[in-house]
Amino acid sequence: MNEKTSTKLFNYFIFFGMLVCVLVASVINIHNNPGNTALQIVVAVGAMFGVTSTILAAQGNILNFVIGALGAIIETYVLWKNGVTSMFLLYLLYFIPMDVVGFLSWRRKGASVHKEVKAQRMTARTWLYVVLGYIAVAGIAFGISYISGKNNLGSGIPAKMVTDALATAATIVAIVMMTFAYVEQWYVWTLVNLSNIALWSVNLATTPDSAYTVVMLIKYIFYLINGLNAIRIWLKLSRKDEVLEDKK
Repeated sequence: MNEKTSTKLFNYFIFFGMLVCVLVASVINIHNNPGNTALQIVVAVGAMFGVTSTILAAQGNILNFVIGALGAIIETYVLWKNGVTSMFLLYLLYFIPMDVVGFLSWRRKGASVHKEVKAQRMTARTWLYVVLGYIAVAGIAFGISYISGKNNLGSGIPAKMVTDALATAATIVAIVMMTFAYVEQWYVWTLVNLSNIALWSVNLATTPDSAYTVVMLIKYIFYLINGLNAIRIWLKLSRKDEVLEDKK
């Protein structure tokens, strides 16, 4: 089996595996809450847009930003309907615009529907900027969570609040790294996925009857597997670009 065939089979596994999980969870959720059928269908569609976007991103395909923007718009609507103001604003003011910025940035790097983006490696200075940016964003995210929920903290700061701030900051930083087509973005996405797996595992332990929690946990497991494969693909893309540059 050649690499092209194995990659295609891997992508099918990620897509259809997640599709089955989303369909099963959606049926359970609709059965338990028949009054929210339309919203459950919207959530399922949004989840599949998200999975498709990550598969395309792993391949260095510029269409990941188009599919990602559609998924982000759906997620923004769902957050608005559920009154989750902070995440709603994050999606509306950051995630959706960054899909547009990322698309334009990759186009300038020569990416197209039929041509992968030119992957690049980070320097020590770039890593320093990323680390400092992450610390700053994590501090801001935690501060917002703390201020908005300090009346319900009780005797201490919940571990979930810290984990959520760290995961949110890592996601924001990873999206910026993706915009610049850095290979190392996938190391950060791995941390994001591991953090979310831990977060949703805790939620599953406290709410074992929640089908939505199960879907979120499975989704990030699939994201982790896809992200690990993306590291291999993007390292290969960066080496190919280095060879082309040497030949010029």
